[in-house]
Amino acid sequence: MTDNSEVLFERLGGAAAVAAIVQEMYYRVLNDPELSPFFEGVSMEHLRKMQYHFLCTAFDGPAEYSGTDLTRIHAGRGIKGKHFAKFCGHFADALEDRGVSKRDVDDALGRLSIYKDQITGDANVDG
Repeated sequence: MTDNSEVLFERLGGAAAVAAIVQEMYYRVLNDPELSPFFEGVSMEHLRKMQYHFLCTAFDGPAEYSGTDLTRIHAGRGIKGKHFAKFCGHFADALEDRGVSKRDVDDALGRLSIYKDQITGDANVDG
């Protein structure tokens, strides 16, 4: 999983591995008392599917995310930077448990960090 010529999606193990990572990540998130309230009443089957497609797109995989705008879907939910960081921590743990290299974990987290402001509603303002 460390071939530099492969796109990140393939370095993570491809479709089956990314689907398994999503499963494991949400298992961890739903067992986190600080994060689980954000998912009450949410169809986890639908969410896992959307997350898979989102990650495929973010990691140069074969699918394109065409779901709801991230800012709109997360607006008003009270998600703060600390929640985003915990969520990403669970994602990183799921990757590491699958034997993903540190370099690829860092690459994946770097790509996810691009979306932090959309998810938390924080403005990225210069000056």
